[in-house]
Amino acid sequence: MLTTEKLLILLRFDWDEALFQQRGSAVEKQLLAGLDWDKYASLLQDLLLVSKKLVAPKYARTVHQQLLAACADEATAQTFIGYASTL
Repeated sequence: MLTTEKLLILLRFDWDEALFQQRGSAVEKQLLAGLDWDKYASLLQDLLLVSKKLVAPKYARTVHQQLLAACADEATAQTFIGYASTL
């Protein structure tokens, strides 16, 4: 599950897994061990489309359900939505 702490690490490394592997700290690497980077990058792309109102309402609801399932709590989901809306 994605937490705010994990999300902030993804943002710090601009969603670049190779850069993270080179420069991430041991603690960060332990925290993100097993994280499916592609899953969250795909969710970010979907949130971007939703925030720009480029998807059908039904698909937007599906994305929101996926977001809630992927995030550990509402605060993380809101942070993720907020970030996507700035892109």
